Amino acid sequence: MTPAQRMAAYLQTQTRVRIGFDALAEAADEGDSSLPTSPLRRRMLAHAVQELKDNGTLRLPVGDNGWDHTALPPLPRWVERLAPRRMPAARPAPRAWTQALSFASRLTLSRADQELLAPVNILQRDWPDAEPVPIAERSYELYGDEKYLARIGTHHLVTAGLLSVGEHLRAFPAPAPLAMFELGPAPWMLIVENSAAFTSLRRIFNAWPSPQEVGWLAYGQGDQLIASLPTCLESFAERAHPVTDLLLYTDLDIDGLECAQLAAERAQAAGLPPLRPAAGLYRALFERRPRAVLPGDADRIRAAACWLPDPYADQAVQLLLGGHVLRQEALPLPEVRSVLDPERCLLPQLLGHPHDAGLA
Repeated sequence: MTPAQRMAAYLQTQTRVRIGFDALAEAADEGDSSLPTSPLRRRMLAHAVQELKDNGTLRLPVGDNGWDHTALPPLPRWVERLAPRRMPAARPAPRAWTQALSFASRLTLSRADQELLAPVNILQRDWPDAEPVPIAERSYELYGDEKYLARIGTHHLVTAGLLSVGEHLRAFPAPAPLAMFELGPAPWMLIVENSAAFTSLRRIFNAWPSPQEVGWLAYGQGDQLIASLPTCLESFAERAHPVTDLLLYTDLDIDGLECAQLAAERAQAAGLPPLRPAAGLYRALFERRPRAVLPGDADRIRAAACWLPDPYADQAVQLLLGGHVLRQEALPLPEVRSVLDPERCLLPQLLGHPHDAGLA
């Protein structure tokens, strides 16, 4: 069961209208030993409650007082249980499965499994060589709902290697593209997490006295960045402008550093160059005034900080263990401009190797 399904099952056992979110989160953890310690737990819980809101299972608070903003994404402090919608009748299982889905005949299928596989069986029977299309389009075609297959990659039949999105559904992921701008011909790209820092760097790069030293500048954060990273390969190919160096600059907080680690894994899986920290910008950010927050889990902090090179990893651990963070907004445009010397090569400065920068 997914976290949303476990939450929904818990809500069905309750008689109260208003339910504390802590109890709901504990219900999501039950039966999944990996969720309580997952760096993505907060995002997964946020997705789960949004899914339950969208399908009419619960109502979320209105106003900031009903939300916990101590970390991103924000989570509700409570939810209101709604009366369950009348469920549509389940599609009957096909009398005969196609050869491609013959594994289904050996399984005890739940109603949800039958709902999923019955239209796929028709697709495989009538159009086994259908042209692959984005998942959302196939989802609308087969189920009349473009979001029905939104989380198909985590379905137990897919993770078990039985159901193939590409071969059986004849579909492929189509995440939102990474927002990226070709500011110059150099073979590198810097990804920035916050819009303010992105805007400042865009102005600096556009005014750089040696335009040939400037490459791509991109904006992305959180789950959207992780999902959209592979899309930049098409942009590189379309512009005949590939990169050999891929850099990332995030906030110095747990969410930013965990996002960086997951983005680095996604970049490697997609065949992109290694995703490295923009150490020159982090070095300057460490010199700014931090912002106080509630201290986080020590093990989680140390694990997240490992993405940074020495000595910045240790600095990040001390910063976060001390109940502080550094947002990119702490390093404003004039300070960023003073950090990057226009008389020296740009990329080594971004990488934190000013001694290798040479003259522009």
